[in-house]
Amino acid sequence: MDPVRRKVILFYLLLLLFHAAHILEEVWAKFWPVGRYYSMETFILLNWILFALPIACFYFYLLDKKWAYYTGLIYAFIMILNGLGHNIATIVTGKYFGGFAGGFSGIGLILSGIPLFCYLRKEKIETIKQKTN
Repeated sequence: MDPVRRKVILFYLLLLLFHAAHILEEVWAKFWPVGRYYSMETFILLNWILFALPIACFYFYLLDKKWAYYTGLIYAFIMILNGLGHNIATIVTGKYFGGFAGGFSGIGLILSGIPLFCYLRKEKIETIKQKTN
């Protein structure tokens, strides 16, 4: 297996791990919309559905589906923004519990999302070069 693909798989799995931790952190520390706009049960259901989508994308990435590269890039980018958003909002408001909970795992989203995004792009560029040669 090519080393770039190995790194994509590693960072994809890490991002999925931090994503799951992020959902648990939001539940544990009572992310502000819960209770205000929807119930905890609805929040958990929506988040696990949103977690199942990248798992499916990862599965199709492993099967070398072209569209899975692009959905992986989108997933990594959204998770980077998610991590940044939680941390910036917590710093600005000074509110974690009952506020913008998710900052701790958000750091993991950023630190695994950036390399995933970069390695996916690198792998796609290498694939295009191989096809043109």
